[in-house]
Amino acid sequence: MTVLDAGCGSGRSAIFLAKQFGCRIVGVDIEPAPLLKAQAEAMSEGVSDRVAFRVADANNLPFQDETFEGAIFQAALIFTDKFKALRMVHQKLRGDGFLGVVELAWKKTPSERIVQKVRNVLCAAAVNTEIHEDWIRLLSQAGFEVIHSELLDHEFNFSGIVRNEGFLSSLRIALKCISDKPVRRKMEQIKSLFKDTDEYLGYGIYVARKTQFDRSPLEYPNPRALGDSHN
Repeated sequence: MTVLDAGCGSGRSAIFLAKQFGCRIVGVDIEPAPLLKAQAEAMSEGVSDRVAFRVADANNLPFQDETFEGAIFQAALIFTDKFKALRMVHQKLRGDGFLGVVELAWKKTPSERIVQKVRNVLCAAAVNTEIHEDWIRLLSQAGFEVIHSELLDHEFNFSGIVRNEGFLSSLRIALKCISDKPVRRKMEQIKSLFKDTDEYLGYGIYVARKTQFDRSPLEYPNPRALGDSHN
């Protein structure tokens, strides 16, 4: 099985999948710097024969149609034209290929104060997320059948980070926080943000299968609800 990791960053998910399930992974990211780190990590973990990384834009993937059996987005769609990126991945998946998505998700429409706080502490792209139900609608209208979805709270503590990042990565994060005051301050700001916005902000997990493309017009409240004018 060959899986596309779209917006792979430093490649942690790609390397995990290769080690855990033995599948071949192609990771793409628009930034070259993290891919160098990802390739070195893949060699260190002994999976460089199963993992490849290349610079590419998720909105314009340089692969033949129906190349992959599966694809994943992890905290990456918010940095793209979401519908265009999903349609692009739809083209690159074979038959009833699967798609896994893990992204920030609003629990309900946020106030402008909450939007601004998330934008300031995380990044501008963070507010380019969707309400949970609208993620499902967007996936459907991009040609996917959502077969499983969850809306979860953020667990921004050491045990939660271990579950998400693994023990060694979590230990590196903890040591960085201890030794680097700006990093520690940023982590404290993020922890405070997730606590203050718990009523509004979580993250969604979505598992879907490729189906026929629904050509009906989109009706999800992206710019109006999220205060984002350029999406």
